[in-house]
Amino acid sequence: MVFKNPDFINFVNSRFFALKFNGNTEVGRKNREMWLIPGYPTMLVLTAEGKEIDRIVGFNGNKDEYFQKIKDYSEGHNTLQDLLTRHQTDSNNVNLNYEIANKLNDRGDDQTALRYYQKVLALETDQQSELYLNSEFSIAEYYAYDEDNPNPLRHFAQKCTNDQQKYFAYGSLAHYYDRKQDQPNAIQTYEEAVNALPDNPALMNSYAWFIFQNRVKDKYQRGIALARKAVEIEPRADSIWDTLGQLLFEAGYVDEAIEAMQKAVDLAPEDSSYRENLNRYKAAKS
Repeated sequence: MVFKNPDFINFVNSRFFALKFNGNTEVGRKNREMWLIPGYPTMLVLTAEGKEIDRIVGFNGNKDEYFQKIKDYSEGHNTLQDLLTRHQTDSNNVNLNYEIANKLNDRGDDQTALRYYQKVLALETDQQSELYLNSEFSIAEYYAYDEDNPNPLRHFAQKCTNDQQKYFAYGSLAHYYDRKQDQPNAIQTYEEAVNALPDNPALMNSYAWFIFQNRVKDKYQRGIALARKAVEIEPRADSIWDTLGQLLFEAGYVDEAIEAMQKAVDLAPEDSSYRENLNRYKAAKS
């Protein structure tokens, strides 16, 4: 991981005062709410006065790219303010509008981001480009989560021909209904999604986990079948074996639950929760 890179550590320590917060602690929750942190990991780059220079949300696995962003931000390059300044003389630059929209979105300023995403759709000629589809998806999410209107998001999921975008859209729509505790519509969304993407193990796992977490007992067999199919496709995915094990145990199949959870333990022995579950299952059998 980039945070263990000596060059990265030396660079950060020479220019910044580094603090790390656990988002689940009281201090972490306060900072998460104050800065509108959308998810983990999120790195904030602040001035000495506590003003946000910029942030990096998530990690795509590219350590060099992540490091370069920190270097750029330390010099004021490619920050939100830098992009907005450049936009004043290049307002019809589609990539510039897209980058600004994403940065505003990461900061929780969804309404302002919406205007830039809409500008992207007006400027981008290729409606199948990643840039166009991402903007269309972000607009649909805005209407779902900010305007309480899931219809654009459902429409996007149904019409999108890009499997990755379709997966993200259905996942977001299911999350929308889950947040509203609308179980019937969440289940309907998942069913529609797995029919549209029948070979996506991550989607199968998400649906199976939803069934487990919400104790949808009349769907246990459905969840087990999906998790079994998912591990056939991704046999080294410890999280899916965990889902399968937990569902099997809840459904009363203790021996099979032990076998599945043992797989999760073997694949990720450092994960204590898997071993705790395995020990619990074995204790229940004896």
